[in-house]
Amino acid sequence: MKGKKVFYIVLTLICMSPFMVKADCDYQRLAELSKLASNVKFSYNYQFIDYYPQFTITATNLTNDIYMIDNYGTRFSAVGEVSSVYKDGNKLRFTFYSNDPSCLGREISTKYVNLPEFNPRYNSDECKAYPNFSLCQMWTDTSFSNKQFENELANYEEELEEEDNVHKQEVSVWSVILEFLSNNAFGFAIFGVIVLILVGMLIYNRFKGRR
Repeated sequence: MKGKKVFYIVLTLICMSPFMVKADCDYQRLAELSKLASNVKFSYNYQFIDYYPQFTITATNLTNDIYMIDNYGTRFSAVGEVSSVYKDGNKLRFTFYSNDPSCLGREISTKYVNLPEFNPRYNSDECKAYPNFSLCQMWTDTSFSNKQFENELANYEEELEEEDNVHKQEVSVWSVILEFLSNNAFGFAIFGVIVLILVGMLIYNRFKGRR
């Protein structure tokens, strides 16, 4: 009798087990969560603090069904939008996870945000003197050494000097021509009239010869 009682208890527990187990994290729900994660958009802006930019990244379209963690381990849970501050040049990874109890903590997708790298030489005296120099732009790859910067700047200065010399030569040639014309206007006019007469006579003779 006791054995039968234990059997019925076990049987009852087995029959009740489907109702005790929480709902499965099925494919359809994962697809819904993936769509929610894909709707999250990132934007950023910056402001200068002590001559260096500080970036603020904002994520929008967040919901209670998902949360995200950046590559520094910071967790973001919000409805609507959330913002966080990062340094320039950061290559950020945001991984989305399910916040749904049926598949809590399940990884869904990943998005990346790469921030531009600020050029610390941007505010230097050299770059203020040559703002158009490629290695003086505000956002650029700063992996070059000081020696490389100096060599490239020296080459740039030489190119500017050569361009300036060519420009001066062109201006000089035109100045000579204009000066000659202004000082010999009467003689130039007579020369022009003679050329026109000769051209006219040549054309007249050709037409006359064809008759």
